[in-house]
Amino acid sequence: MNERSNHLKGDTPNVSHAWIRPDLPLKRAAGEDGFTLLEAVIALLLMTIIALGSASLFSYSIYNNSGASNRATSIAIAQEALELLRSAQYNATTTDATLAGGTTTQTGIVRGGRSFDLTKTIDDDPSTSGTQVNAASNFKTITITVAPQLTGKGWARGAGGTITLITQRSRTDR
Repeated sequence: MNERSNHLKGDTPNVSHAWIRPDLPLKRAAGEDGFTLLEAVIALLLMTIIALGSASLFSYSIYNNSGASNRATSIAIAQEALELLRSAQYNATTTDATLAGGTTTQTGIVRGGRSFDLTKTIDDDPSTSGTQVNAASNFKTITITVAPQLTGKGWARGAGGTITLITQRSRTDR
């Protein structure tokens, strides 16, 4: 037996183990040459442009989510103030002091780590322009405005968040 057949004795059939000669060039399949430096630079440039576009969208979404958070908190504060005014007595014999005509402003309402200003306007004569004070009125227009105090910097402040709720109230004995 020659040396080659001894080498192949324990191997599985139809499998050949040939020695690779170092002096022969390796044969490559088509398309296995690798990347050139120019191709790598172009690929990095494209990935950078895509990453910058994603960063822009990310900051845009933070900006708008912050504004949405401000608006949601403003609505909650305005609804709370409106519920207090709805539960106040208003009839022929008793008018709660919270329903007195005029404009009042409350600053420094803190919710969720943010400060808000609440402005309450009660117009005792909604049929005329301006805000009138008339304790004998039977009908009131109530306007609640809540605005965030935008104390953040740049894009992190959020987009708006000012809410205005308007309702009308009549005496309960009518």
